[in-house]
Amino acid sequence: MKIQNAIFLCSLLILSCSESPEKLLQKGDKLVADSQYEKAISTYQKLIEKFPEDTLAQSAQYNIAWIELDEKANYSDGLNLLSEIAEKYPEEEIGTSAAEDMKNFPNWLVSKSSELRSDTTTANSIKPLDFLAEEFPDHSIVPESLYLKGNIYLNDQKDFYRAINTYQQIVTKYKGSSFEPLSQFMIGYIHANVQTDISKARTAYRTFLQKYPEHELAPSVQFELDYLGKQINNIEDLTNRK
Repeated sequence: MKIQNAIFLCSLLILSCSESPEKLLQKGDKLVADSQYEKAISTYQKLIEKFPEDTLAQSAQYNIAWIELDEKANYSDGLNLLSEIAEKYPEEEIGTSAAEDMKNFPNWLVSKSSELRSDTTTANSIKPLDFLAEEFPDHSIVPESLYLKGNIYLNDQKDFYRAINTYQQIVTKYKGSSFEPLSQFMIGYIHANVQTDISKARTAYRTFLQKYPEHELAPSVQFELDYLGKQINNIEDLTNRK
């Protein structure tokens, strides 16, 4: 009987060790490394529920937030979790990290879009840019993010109408941005070289020269305007340079 009691107590001790905050956090981290994100979230939540006052519960909350953001693309949920952590632990290192993440979040979204553009289907790379424009419309990085979005539509998805609309959004809503003249140029470029709509291309290029006559792209725009609709072999200036 004593042996059975000893075995029972031993089993409880082993179970208790396996359920310690350290073990649960390690288990969650291992699941993340193995890309088992739902199981990792469940493990972290178990840590939070069983040991709410342990400092490792803070790390578990922080890890859940970044799984939502970085792996599941649940930007709203992840951002809310970061906000809760920053408010709950303002004096703790984890709270400071969460607050800093929130501050840099718009820039992170642009970086995430570029990462997704390289690693996955380009459709996924649009989502963080849309979230940025919707949630942070006045942030200084939005014109850059929209220009990236236009380039994704143009070069990756070959969706020329959405590309033009995106560039036009920059020209209309973000006047004074360095991406405004670039976007006006791209509108003309698509009309001239992709859609072969000479009339719209001419209008776009003339608008560029009227609005940004001193821009470094102005000579290129003037060249495009001078030779709109001409085949390269029929351009005398280029032929004479050979």
